[in-house]
Amino acid sequence: MIYICVLNYKNPKDTIACCDSLLQLQRKDFRILLVDNFSPDKSKPILKKYTVQHSDNVIFFPLEKNLGYAGGNNIALQYAMKQSDLEYAWILNNDTLVAQDALDWLVDYMEKHPKVGICGSKLIYEWDRNKLQGYGGCYNPYLGISHNCQDIEFIKNIDYVIGASVFIRPSFLKEVGLMCEDYFLYYEELDWAMRAKGKFLIGCAPQSIVYHKEGATVGSDTLHPENKSELADYYAMRNRLLFTRKFFPQYLPIIYLSSLGMLWNRFRRHQYKRIWMFLKLLFGIKDKNFEI
Repeated sequence: MIYICVLNYKNPKDTIACCDSLLQLQRKDFRILLVDNFSPDKSKPILKKYTVQHSDNVIFFPLEKNLGYAGGNNIALQYAMKQSDLEYAWILNNDTLVAQDALDWLVDYMEKHPKVGICGSKLIYEWDRNKLQGYGGCYNPYLGISHNCQDIEFIKNIDYVIGASVFIRPSFLKEVGLMCEDYFLYYEELDWAMRAKGKFLIGCAPQSIVYHKEGATVGSDTLHPENKSELADYYAMRNRLLFTRKFFPQYLPIIYLSSLGMLWNRFRRHQYKRIWMFLKLLFGIKDKNFEI
């Protein structure tokens, strides 16, 4: 059985569309673990009703606290790990739609590559299905920046799986553990990949197609950074520092210097509130507006 984790936060419309696309998968040996991350809107009753209508395929987990991306998905993963029939777990962003054979290709790839512990899909933008988002991510620890791999020839060089579609072997969960919950939002997949080094390989099944709306929940947009929400901006900066301190502390001085460019960009865009937000992060001062 494949257990598919879908995390909702204030976006039941996209979440239901994602689940509907999953119900059209060619393979039928799956269960959808639908988690609502304590949404302050009407998500809970809407998703509860949806679950009742699809009770053979969907299990609902309404949380009483917002646990962030990692914490919310970990609830579903913990449930999956307790099931005796668990073959694989699949984490999907709720703003995705899947091709009908996307799951078949993921399983096929993992069966053919037993050393791969965590595998991604070919992500295509939903708003332009001719535009590739990426096959995976590459990370530059010197500058603390990442970019999506868009060349199929370089899949073998990816450093991490993009979090919109993450397919996981149970042995990976047992040996590497669940996602780190320190980040709340962003960098969880990078942290996972770093902890897996020397134990598992990272892969991508390019025939597994997943369409991604990107940033529908938190207001992030890699193609138009000027449209990024304050929440997304805060955690991107916060976790860049957190991840570097954890895995590459020798490069922290460079990260701090490069942050001056980020401050200049916010000044140029007249986002003055974010300059103060970033300065507090650089000096280790928590911001009550964002820390939960």
